[in-house]
Amino acid sequence: MRNVGRVISLLVPLVSGSCLDDAIPPAKRQNLVNRNGQNYPVGLFLSNYAASFAAQHLGAILIQEVLGYNTTINDDSPGSGTVAGYYAVTGCRAPNNASDRGCLRGVTYYHIHFESWDVYPLDYEYIQKTYASMAPRNLGSLGYDGLSTMYIPKQIQQQAYSTTGKALEFYRDWNASWNQPWNYFARISSVDTSRLKPCSATAMSDDAAMRRHARITGDTDGVVVTGDIYSGRCDDGFWWTAPSCRANTSQCVAYITAGSGWGAEEMMQKYTIWNMPGAVAVAASGGEYT
Repeated sequence: MRNVGRVISLLVPLVSGSCLDDAIPPAKRQNLVNRNGQNYPVGLFLSNYAASFAAQHLGAILIQEVLGYNTTINDDSPGSGTVAGYYAVTGCRAPNNASDRGCLRGVTYYHIHFESWDVYPLDYEYIQKTYASMAPRNLGSLGYDGLSTMYIPKQIQQQAYSTTGKALEFYRDWNASWNQPWNYFARISSVDTSRLKPCSATAMSDDAAMRRHARITGDTDGVVVTGDIYSGRCDDGFWWTAPSCRANTSQCVAYITAGSGWGAEEMMQKYTIWNMPGAVAVAASGGEYT
């Protein structure tokens, strides 16, 4: 799915003029008009990954040439991922800012977010309850499924299995009470933190997500409460570490994700509940991640 997205996104900028033979010409396209008489184009919110680039631009072509509406896309400031897309369509002015999304500040200028992953049900539910009058609607599937999972190099898997009989692709063989998976990986201290985002700029600063982490896992030591705001505990400012290796981070295995922290909350919960010695960080950019 992601490979297909890359091919299509490379093709999109090469198109000039209209794509469809019977396209509605630009001069006849119109803007949306709200009840107060304000008018603006249909806004498509783009997130910073290839499939999102492809989906928003292809969607824009259809909206322009078939439906006859002007469109705008945030090409110059892509979103961090699906959750940012939820907030953008809700009308929040700073959808990438996990600590303050800037919601309830008037009309929304983003109306569609194609290629949105439905793996953040708690965030979606939170928006539906908290911003009910502006909350987005899920209009269904684009017609294909995507898969996201951890990547462990095959060589490391084979080394662990041939020397200790441990299958690193199986979560139980990561239980730190019985296993030492850190022996097969570099230390998190070897990662140049200039290539990482500070936790304050990631999902670790998302109050709702960190509240859920503490409530679901009981890991109150893994969060910091300032006033009434929850954030992830990152002792060095870049890495959230699991309880099983928090006291000795040389035994933490790095999990590096992208965006504002794709899958970070999920991995924090798994590391805690299954006693896995992991550390979560977010790459500073898409280029650093790939």
